[in-house]
Amino acid sequence: MLNELRIPRMGSVENARLLNWRVQEGEAYEPGQVLYEIETDKTSVEVEAEGPGVLARHLAAVGDEFKVGDRIGLWAPPGTAPATLRAALSPQPMPASEPAPSPSSTLPAAVSAPGLHALRPVSRDAAGGRRVSPLARRLAAQNGVDLATVTGTGMGGKISGKDVLAASAKPRPAPVPVSPPRPGSDGEIVPHSLRRRTIAQRMVEAAAIPTLTADMEVDLTALFARRRSVEGNGASVLGMIAEAAIAALLQHRRLNAHWREDAMVQFGAVHLGIAVDTPEGLVVPVVRNAESLNARGLTDAIAALADKARAGTLRPQDMEGGTFTISNPGSMGPVVRAEALLNPPQVALLGLPGIVRAPVAIKDGDGWAMAVRPLLRLSLSFDHRALDGGPVIAFLNTLKATLERP
Repeated sequence: MLNELRIPRMGSVENARLLNWRVQEGEAYEPGQVLYEIETDKTSVEVEAEGPGVLARHLAAVGDEFKVGDRIGLWAPPGTAPATLRAALSPQPMPASEPAPSPSSTLPAAVSAPGLHALRPVSRDAAGGRRVSPLARRLAAQNGVDLATVTGTGMGGKISGKDVLAASAKPRPAPVPVSPPRPGSDGEIVPHSLRRRTIAQRMVEAAAIPTLTADMEVDLTALFARRRSVEGNGASVLGMIAEAAIAALLQHRRLNAHWREDAMVQFGAVHLGIAVDTPEGLVVPVVRNAESLNARGLTDAIAALADKARAGTLRPQDMEGGTFTISNPGSMGPVVRAEALLNPPQVALLGLPGIVRAPVAIKDGDGWAMAVRPLLRLSLSFDHRALDGGPVIAFLNTLKATLERP
């Protein structure tokens, strides 16, 4: 009896593309062995089996796209003899009174849908006893790099895409410049990736939410002084702002919430999403229980997630359950304003533009004087269904007071 192999469910992941079969037709596999590798709309994932078996047939080719739950292959119980397997895979003859199915729809009759292996998506890989990320494996194949010669710098010695590129004698080819199409000529057609299609869908959904943005200017002179002191302890500016935002969220819990049509879900813990730009598109990994970390801990946690995002090694669970998001486009250039669409069902998002040095009026005795100060214009996007201006401004006032604390 043959059983179906299906794309496993992975949180909010909806779409997947097959990247590689790791077990071939007719091969036996053991519990914990990686069967195949897929690209989801968020990251690359290796899928392993929890039980033993024999992979009877591939029902998908590399590059095929699926929905979560779709059938991808057939497997047989462990120890199934090759002759038995061939007999089970042979299509059964149809009665003369029934039309014959097309070759593309012909499947073995002895297939049991309920007999599914429990598949487990994993982010690890073993090659010669070494841990290798899916992205590193692909880059090694593209650049002719022997993974046995690469030193992994990731956790536990795991080899990342960055390690492969560093070891490669052949740098990645520069993108070929594409000239604007001339009148009457065809332009280059670049198919959308799964991630870009998902981002587009999410943006359309987010744009339908009545979203307003409140801005507030903050003087970061005191924050820079704290960062240079023992209190800073190696924290980044983003880490220090995140720490202050989390403290403000614990006082203003209405912003640390999800919108539902029947209720607001307010959270006691802050699961902080950090928007990260990658070559494949924007992702938002989550720092779980961020309120338990200080500025230095947040700095390290954010940097680790950003590295994983750019190396393509984020797990689906790394991007689930966020309650509030920070977007930091100012780190990429002198952005003047950081208004952003929400990350639903979250009700608020803090945007951080570039820090500018600008003249400001400061109190000088009974009068005023001019001084050049580092200024940051916080942009708080919020769901107007869930929040009015009052709670948002109260949150920003708390955040500003914390950041400007001497």
